[in-house]
Amino acid sequence: MDFERLINASKTYVFRKSVPAGESGFIEHSLVAHGTVENVKIRFAAGENGTLRIRPVVIIPQEIMIDLFTYAEGGDKYISGDDETVSSSVRYEIENNAVLRVFYENHGEPGSADSQVNVDIEVTYFQITEPRNIIG
Repeated sequence: MDFERLINASKTYVFRKSVPAGESGFIEHSLVAHGTVENVKIRFAAGENGTLRIRPVVIIPQEIMIDLFTYAEGGDKYISGDDETVSSSVRYEIENNAVLRVFYENHGEPGSADSQVNVDIEVTYFQITEPRNIIG
């Protein structure tokens, strides 16, 4: 298999999960090289009514967790909404073996419809090596 080196390559990491009422946890993706987290987009479904709480972070080696949004002092550290999209340009440097993690918590009433985690995080790598892309 042939490989090629890509400079300033951007990738969007997609986080999707169905979350029943009362469930919490996280989903994550390991990053493969040095670069920057550029953008975070969170979409909330109509009828969500703020019951789904999302907290996107990046964890750099040595288990240093960095929030991708800055929250007010004394406030809660999550994003919630109803029939809306929250999008923010960010610029956090990452290194090899960092992890993107999206925490979720569904505060819906028992028996209510599942909430849907719908988060996209864009990362630009300074340089990565990938299998050669053969087009036409």
